[in-house]
Amino acid sequence: MKTLRYMAAALAAAGLMAVPANATTFVFKGAGNNVTPLGTAGVDFQEDCATTGDFCSIDHDAGLSYTLDGYGLQVKAYEDTVSDTDTLEVTLGTATRLIQDIAPSDSGLGAWSEDSGSDDQTQFDSGESIEFIFDNLVKVTDVEFNAGGDTNCTNTSDGSGEGSCGEFILEIFDDADAFLSASLIDITNTDVLGVLGTGARFVLTAVTPGSGFTVAKLTVSEVPVPAALPLLLSGLAGLGFASRRRKTA
Repeated sequence: MKTLRYMAAALAAAGLMAVPANATTFVFKGAGNNVTPLGTAGVDFQEDCATTGDFCSIDHDAGLSYTLDGYGLQVKAYEDTVSDTDTLEVTLGTATRLIQDIAPSDSGLGAWSEDSGSDDQTQFDSGESIEFIFDNLVKVTDVEFNAGGDTNCTNTSDGSGEGSCGEFILEIFDDADAFLSASLIDITNTDVLGVLGTGARFVLTAVTPGSGFTVAKLTVSEVPVPAALPLLLSGLAGLGFASRRRKTA
């Protein structure tokens, strides 16, 4: 019993010593403060993109990769995705061109669906998906969405966009790629989603016909781990060993 009390006290102390999460924001829109994809082999910013300064994937299976403040991120786009809004089941289609639309400010990551150079303000339309793969478990918050045509989700009634942002199915997986959750989220009139969830892989599939969205920015923070956890585990192991020694003495 005394050993159990020691263990409980140690666990409580570890909770108090949890490391605070460090947050950073990936900005995919706007010139000057946005993140830039890594390398050049999988990135083209002129020939395959309508506007100089935008970024597009060449190897669509690899998408675009980013790193910021110690966080690694790979982003991919898919077309011909099959989804069911009742069961929330999603079968990803084939990888397609991912565009990071830099300008103007109400832009972001989208799927290149059109062939016309004047239609580079592409959103994730119904049947298209965007996948965010982080190198560790993270909490994703403050996700900003825009509609096609460089407009906010809450400002599409004037006809300048490609329709409202609509709904998407969100799937979350952990760092072992095990399924965690699925939900249906409506961002028709929402520019910023406060919390997306905690995981290592996030898949957003647009499901509203005639609607779609771009992802302008998102904030990530590490999942807190007790700072004293390694010491705690070794201490608990020592307590257990000492208890067994007393019983066998």
